[in-house]
Amino acid sequence: MLGPKLKMPVRKVWPKIERRLSSSAVTASRNGITLLVFFAVVLIPSLFVALPAVEAVFSGVLPKALSGSGVWGDYWQSILLSYFVGAVATVLNMVIGLPMAILIARRKFGEGASTVLDTLVNIPIIVPSVALGASLAIFWKENFAFIPQIWLLIFAHLSITYPYFVRSMSAAIERISVELEEAARTLGARPLGVFRTIIFPLTKYSMLSGAIMMFTRSVSETGATLVVSNLKTAPVLLAKYWVIPYMENPSTAPVTKAEIGLGCGFLIALSFIVLLALRLITRKERR
Repeated sequence: MLGPKLKMPVRKVWPKIERRLSSSAVTASRNGITLLVFFAVVLIPSLFVALPAVEAVFSGVLPKALSGSGVWGDYWQSILLSYFVGAVATVLNMVIGLPMAILIARRKFGEGASTVLDTLVNIPIIVPSVALGASLAIFWKENFAFIPQIWLLIFAHLSITYPYFVRSMSAAIERISVELEEAARTLGARPLGVFRTIIFPLTKYSMLSGAIMMFTRSVSETGATLVVSNLKTAPVLLAKYWVIPYMENPSTAPVTKAEIGLGCGFLIALSFIVLLALRLITRKERR
């Protein structure tokens, strides 16, 4: 099966071995190992911080966190900053990314140039976030030193999240038949009318899912944020000022393990809600 799909020059078959590998026992073992690896390597380590979060609930940390006392005041400010930057970057990218998605999907500059554009759009995904943040910091700070740090941070998140919306929308627009747009134009519809009556109704769920991906990517961004600005977003606060000091010396750290777990738990809960919303949206789109 794999040979033809991978175009491997397989000139010999082993029916006995294939029958054994296809037996119910081997298949059940394969499925069990797959689930074991997923839980042991991916899921449990990713959610292991939930244990300190549960401890925080029963140790009196949760009321302090909800009241914003002590270190939690900075935490909630960082959450608001992360959401603000993510929301602004999402809205701006929807405005500037949609025209690029149309250019790529409809091959406005020809096949070759559109392919190059599609490749260039992916650069922020390919480049490591720290390297991208360093490049953005050097460009903006040296050439536009008067720009406030909050806008430097927003510009950085614009660059980082830009590909997610463009790729989502260009793929959705490519699925729309060009004949529909041409028919609308022959009936006198202007480009804005074509977008309003054809493109937007058929791509609104892709637009929303792309916006959600941009927002979650912006909220979780750490590397570029550390390089570009001194502002404390939620991931930066957790990583630089909570987790690293605790790992170096728990006795002198400003927070306990329970507080770290609860802080991460809030972010995990948000990510889960956003992921659930995205799944519901894409399921509705498939219907």
